[in-house]
Amino acid sequence: MSYQLPVISYQLPVTSYQLSVISYQLPVTSYQLPVTSYQLSVTSYQLSVTSYQI
Repeated sequence: MSYQLPVISYQLPVTSYQLSVISYQLPVTSYQLPVTSYQLSVTSYQLSVTSYQI
């Protein structure tokens, strides 16, 4: 048990670091999603315009 204590105390900040990284990535990902969908719609609009010109 005395061996497990330092391991647990080491894992705690690592886990809390990973959580903060995940919580940082979440808003970034949620921001990228509408941007990506906007780019897709712009691309599909350009394709339709191109096909209309042809």
